[in-house]
Amino acid sequence: MKFGNYENESIGETTVKHNLSAFNIPRAAFGCGGRMELLIYPLVGYYRKNRESIKILVVGCRSEDDILWLKSYGFTNTFGLDLFSYSKYILIGDIHNTGFEAGSYDVVLLGWMISYTKDPAVVFKECKRILKEDGLLGIGLDHNPKQDAEGIKPPRVNTLNSTQSIKKVLDESIKHKVVVEYDHYYSDDDRCVVISKMLPG
Repeated sequence: MKFGNYENESIGETTVKHNLSAFNIPRAAFGCGGRMELLIYPLVGYYRKNRESIKILVVGCRSEDDILWLKSYGFTNTFGLDLFSYSKYILIGDIHNTGFEAGSYDVVLLGWMISYTKDPAVVFKECKRILKEDGLLGIGLDHNPKQDAEGIKPPRVNTLNSTQSIKKVLDESIKHKVVVEYDHYYSDDDRCVVISKMLPG
């Protein structure tokens, strides 16, 4: 296991510890309970041809499962980015400031990592910078129905709690157009997803 050496105050203090603990829970580290399907399946429909040419970055992936899942659908040019890695498919880096060349990716997926940043707007701006002009940014998070009453609890470090709150920060940060929205539509479901297409400017 390799770890990045980051002193970024925007990263939640318990982020790495929390994510490493998932390796001790059956099915949590690998598959995250299937929640990434809400980000992956829309891509399968959106990119029906030439998937091997689509360059995808999965941020906060923790393990290879999301990467391999995308590769199984023909997205062979898929990599992860996380604060730690054991895999040649997962780059070590910080999404607040990747150092990647502008316009490097067709798709960036923030799979349930946005809750761990104290500055989501900075993350969205960096994603727009590294995305191609018409690239897709996918964001997933868990809705906590008790957050208004109980406040934010670690490892969560910001107030994003629904597709409305995600879209508000997106609107304030970058030019985009929402192409997919899913906001915990079932009583036993806490998942929220927004996929936005980048617009010029």
